[in-house]
Amino acid sequence: MRIIAGRFKGHRIVSPRGSKVRPTTERVREAMFSHIGDAVRGVRILELFAGTGAFGFEALSRGARSVVFVENDPATARQARRVAESLGAEAEVSILELDARVAVQILTRKKERFGIVFLDPPYESDWITQLVVSPGLPDLVERGGLLVWERQARSVDLPLPSRLERRFSRRYGNTLVEMFEVNPQPPF
Repeated sequence: MRIIAGRFKGHRIVSPRGSKVRPTTERVREAMFSHIGDAVRGVRILELFAGTGAFGFEALSRGARSVVFVENDPATARQARRVAESLGAEAEVSILELDARVAVQILTRKKERFGIVFLDPPYESDWITQLVVSPGLPDLVERGGLLVWERQARSVDLPLPSRLERRFSRRYGNTLVEMFEVNPQPPF
């Protein structure tokens, strides 16, 4: 798998041996970034369930300021570190070896904000449902930022918080990509 565009175009990203990681395909990444466009430039990215980090490294290549990867598998996290080193992007990358829920809680408590938050959990899991209904996830997205997720196309529709406004939804084979703009919390 390769980075498609930008300053790292053509650089290979590999999964650790024996890994069960399902990287976002080049076709799906290209479609996502075509829709995201210049919104990636200069923003911080949070990639939950990072796996190979394909989305985050593609975002860096296309002008994102920095990326925080959350990956709980140590071998996969080590591989993402190796990729960052091979790109000379260590200063722009942070890797948290944590469960996604714990990472969301910690980052929310620290009042971290990101221009784009990307989730690509295992397809057969209910992680997106768990995280979307958690109070912290939308708070991690800057005003007008994007929450993007990839999930199995045959998944059931989710009950969405009113703060999420759907901007894009498209199927690519067995993959469904959805993008939402996150509106600020209404005052009480």
